[in-house]
Amino acid sequence: MANQWRLNGFFDSTKLTGLFEAAQRRESCRIFATAPNTEQWSELNTAAALLALPGMRIALGICENSLFQPVLGALFVKFENVQRFAAIIVTDDQPISVVNAGVSGEMFLLRAVEMGLGGCWVSGTYRRAQVGLKLESNEKIVALIALGRPKTLPNLPLARKRKDIATICPDFEKMNSALREAAQYVQIAPSAINLQPWRIRLTGKKTVTVSVGMSGQKLDLGIAICHALLALGNTSAIFSLADNGQTATIELL
Repeated sequence: MANQWRLNGFFDSTKLTGLFEAAQRRESCRIFATAPNTEQWSELNTAAALLALPGMRIALGICENSLFQPVLGALFVKFENVQRFAAIIVTDDQPISVVNAGVSGEMFLLRAVEMGLGGCWVSGTYRRAQVGLKLESNEKIVALIALGRPKTLPNLPLARKRKDIATICPDFEKMNSALREAAQYVQIAPSAINLQPWRIRLTGKKTVTVSVGMSGQKLDLGIAICHALLALGNTSAIFSLADNGQTATIELL
């Protein structure tokens, strides 16, 4: 798939600066004061359409808080006053579509943060029967994002629980400044149950791979690639993806 990933050139680089800054303020928000207002809801619908890569789509929905209260709720962090959500949906069974879902879903969440909203990825611990969205026969929801105005704003700078950069990126000290910033932005990306499954390795002077160890972590890989793309900003690069959707390559031009 080298040089064929639609990710290349898909997002308008002039509009990514705000998302880059939003990534520094993003934290998993589960307690909301109110739902997005009418203007914000309209802007979110626009973002859902504009940010969706091939093989996936983003659908917005209205819900009761109980959607995010799983049967084994005592084992999970509770949500409060969730009234809106976004469903991250893949429209075929290709591995690249799940990775694309991670990229676009994280772009969408950061757009919400840029608007003053908060949100949280939820991939499995929600009540599927309550989603209420119409899906085509070939479609599958890979995650939901709870959305709303946070009850409390985050204290900046955020104190995130993160693995040491040398664990995620053993070659960090050997990288140039652009790749180092990309690695550091992958480090702050969200992941399922905060496993931070990424490994970033230098494979050439200006080339790195970002990989995950399990097939079920392709969504996390997409989220990481979103952060790398934002960190690179105007630095020209080509992104490619292995056929199994578990390794992405970033080559600086």
